[in-house]
Amino acid sequence: MRPVRGSALGPARRRDSRRGISPIDLRVTGGWINDFYRRQLELVPTMQGRAMRTRHLILQAAAEEFEDRGYLGTRLQDIVNPQDVSKGALYFHFPSKEALAVAVVQEHYDLWSAALTRLRVRHPRAIRLMLEWSWHIARLFRDDVMIRAAVRLEFERHLIGPSMPSPFAGWSAAIEELLNEAMAQGDLMPDVDVTTVADFIVAAFAGLQQASTAQSGCADLLQRVATMWRCVLPGVVTATCLAELASLVAGPGDDPCQLVEATDRREAGCGLLQVRWPNRRRGQSLSSAATVSR
Repeated sequence: MRPVRGSALGPARRRDSRRGISPIDLRVTGGWINDFYRRQLELVPTMQGRAMRTRHLILQAAAEEFEDRGYLGTRLQDIVNPQDVSKGALYFHFPSKEALAVAVVQEHYDLWSAALTRLRVRHPRAIRLMLEWSWHIARLFRDDVMIRAAVRLEFERHLIGPSMPSPFAGWSAAIEELLNEAMAQGDLMPDVDVTTVADFIVAAFAGLQQASTAQSGCADLLQRVATMWRCVLPGVVTATCLAELASLVAGPGDDPCQLVEATDRREAGCGLLQVRWPNRRRGQSLSSAATVSR
């Protein structure tokens, strides 16, 4: 290639055969282009943060409507009006009411999963972790509208569509995993069927939540969950483990030693387990029975 004569820009430069501009031109224009794109990239986190806040705002408003009115009674207009969110923003994040309902349900599963991850750091023993997780979930039911709305939507899944996540499946799997960890740690009785126990715990908790919601607005759910554990633990964990947990699940006026003695009889192979709380007031006696398979 023949050299180009000098110009006002300085010495002669070889032109770029692909773009038709000289390297010095690239430096001049490239600097402006890079600065433009740098400023655009700086705006990305701000835009993403604004979009995430809008999405969260829509989910919260939707949860309040779904909890109060159910799936069929909720209109998208009822969600956007109080929050001053445009319909365009709503449809940008959720193309339909079904997609919005699915997002609320998925959000509550994400909250449960995040809580389990945080609690695991503080509670390496799986059986204690399972108890703490259940109480944390009970508090979420009491205090978080997202959780309550999601559970109502799960019971209305036949009205929503096939895109709804399977109810309780992930929860049962998480409980079963914790029970397997507890078995490996030596805290469970050797004849415990962890799959059956996991399904029972989830079903029992779900029933308690529904009864508590109907009767007290979840105000007494923590007490109900503690009662569930007083019934379940003697037939599942060893006496040594129960001795460490009895004070956590004992109710007002209960003697934790009664629970440990019952588990001692279970380990001795008495066949039928009866746990009674003689110090409870009349009408509040608590008993549980578990058959031992040999």
